[in-house]
Amino acid sequence: MEEYLITARSVTQAQRMAQLLERRGVRAVVGRVPMGLTGKGCGYVRLRGQTRTAAALRLLREAGFAPAQVFVRRDDGYSEVEL
Repeated sequence: MEEYLITARSVTQAQRMAQLLERRGVRAVVGRVPMGLTGKGCGYVRLRGQTRTAAALRLLREAGFAPAQVFVRRDDGYSEVEL
């Protein structure tokens, strides 16, 4: 299954995003963006599956969060996907 990273400006913002998603029944894991992926020290919310990620993005936007970028991890590495 594909793994998606929704990046945030900071780890604190990623934690708030994950808390919101958890309250809405979406399992989310917080961490730091892998070195070299964004060039910034930001955090991410990790989700599995494209459908779950689309729903999570919708919930985040409705709550006023502005995710920075979304990446998908596959066997050959990470690639950015459109928000």
